[in-house]
Amino acid sequence: MAEYFKAIKKSYKSVIIGVIGGYLGTLIHLPLPWLLGALLLNLLVSFTSYKITFDKKIFLPVLLIIGVILAGSFNITLLYKIHLWIYSSIAMIVCTIIGSIVVAFYFYKVCKFRKLVAVLAGLPGAFVVIAAAINQMTDSKKESGQVVIPQATRVLFIVLILPFVFVTQVGYQEISSHGNNPDYSLRYFLELIFLLGIAQLGSMGLKRLKVPSAPILAAMILCGIFYTFEITTARFPDFFINIAFVFLGSAIGCRLSGLPIKEIGFYSLHGFIVSVLLLGIAAIFAYLLKVFLGFDFMAAFLSFAPGGLHEMVVISIAYNIDPLFVTYHHFLRIFLIIFSIPFILKYFSKH
Repeated sequence: MAEYFKAIKKSYKSVIIGVIGGYLGTLIHLPLPWLLGALLLNLLVSFTSYKITFDKKIFLPVLLIIGVILAGSFNITLLYKIHLWIYSSIAMIVCTIIGSIVVAFYFYKVCKFRKLVAVLAGLPGAFVVIAAAINQMTDSKKESGQVVIPQATRVLFIVLILPFVFVTQVGYQEISSHGNNPDYSLRYFLELIFLLGIAQLGSMGLKRLKVPSAPILAAMILCGIFYTFEITTARFPDFFINIAFVFLGSAIGCRLSGLPIKEIGFYSLHGFIVSVLLLGIAAIFAYLLKVFLGFDFMAAFLSFAPGGLHEMVVISIAYNIDPLFVTYHHFLRIFLIIFSIPFILKYFSKH
């Protein structure tokens, strides 16, 4: 326990900056405000003479909590509808693979990234998990920037541009947030403790098997089962989720300290270019689903566009698109990416 207190003492400046950045992010309506706001403000502060650090000892528990948070998006309704979306599921898998290959090839050939870095930077989704993986995988600030900055640019660009696409195609609708309101009963807290416990046990098992990103993977698999079958319904409240994202954003922002502004601009520019590529690929698949299988184009496009999950769901609610359809396809892509990361890392470690 003493080690964790030392780690918090070492990291508190970065966390405070992250809280301020997250709050500012909410004021300017930044996508994933508490994550990206914390990341960006820590990155800005790192350009000054003020020294900030983030200890890795508190990084792994944060990943475990985020895994439980992500698993909380599942519920039993999914089991009753999933058979209706077999063809769109296949299309999502193919779209994800093609998008990953195209973007990774772009980063490798045009930006001259190392092959593994190009692949991680090119994965169309799961920003939180990818950022965590590169944070654990390398101490190189340059390679961390090559992955995190294009990924963050993708989330920012797609989430910011899609509402304008919907306004021009469908019309304006008020887009508001929706939150989780727990009852804070004794059972609620016991269920959360239980979920964290099984996630920790699963994480220890995956670590023994030398599986990368073990905390997030274990939490999503095990807790996802309990949430899907509604054995438990306890979910972390919004303010706790925001705290977890502040810690993650602060950790990533600190890792990018010292990266030249010129390189940040370079990675951001190419992040924007690949975002356009990914949106184009998503639009093609949405059009094919509409023409051959009768799917609604805007619903399919929203589901296939690799932006932030929560923002995509909020847009779907505003435009009367089935939020479960959107959530399912985004999570299918995220799961495909998350479960491919260990195999990608093992493959490149051997070659």
